[in-house]
Amino acid sequence: MKINIVKSKKGVGKAAAEAILDLLKSEHANIGLATGNSPIECYDTLVQYFSKHELPKYWHFFNIDEYDQVPIDLEGTCNAYLQERFYGPLNIPENQIHRLYAETFPFFEQNLHKAGGLDLCMLGIGKNGHIAFNEPGTPFGSVTHRMELTEASKQQHGDEFGGVGNVPSHGLTIGMKTIMNSRRILLIANGPEKAEIIYKALTGPVTESVPASILQLHPDLTVILDEAAASRFQKWDNLS
Repeated sequence: MKINIVKSKKGVGKAAAEAILDLLKSEHANIGLATGNSPIECYDTLVQYFSKHELPKYWHFFNIDEYDQVPIDLEGTCNAYLQERFYGPLNIPENQIHRLYAETFPFFEQNLHKAGGLDLCMLGIGKNGHIAFNEPGTPFGSVTHRMELTEASKQQHGDEFGGVGNVPSHGLTIGMKTIMNSRRILLIANGPEKAEIIYKALTGPVTESVPASILQLHPDLTVILDEAAASRFQKWDNLS
């Protein structure tokens, strides 16, 4: 595990973008993309870079989660977020985008496997420790599945849908096993509200009650935090 602590939310995004751009050295790259508050600056940085440089034709992007039974272009959905902040501004060809929604869900895991799996999976983390839409209690052996969202997750995403009552009850998500099969994992978080769960996930016991805790076992995990999210760690210089 490598933990990189930067001063600001903007710095988290820049460092995450640099980690993704490192894949330019590869001949092929399948990239799992997170949504939410933490990656916004990452996508801004990538858009700025690729507006001046050609996007590799060998890069393929996989949406790692989505709300179930709602139009994927609905404001608040994960796909709408990525379309607005990343796919759209760069005019990324459809054959390089792999969207997760009701019609693709039954074949998503199989298609990801055929593509060679994820070379890098970028993740945020929920206040209850969820990664993608894998809520507490999700089996570590799970693959792409449908998940009932917890009240805590609905609260976290309420603003995106104009109120908690409008948040869909279920989500579609790649599974814990799918995530752990990624060759590299990039976990990003910012803000004081993430400090406790980040510390618990990275230093506490590995348990399905804290889904992100399994990331401790991944052989190539990079964690990027701002100072607020890292505030529970006492000595940053000792992190490695």
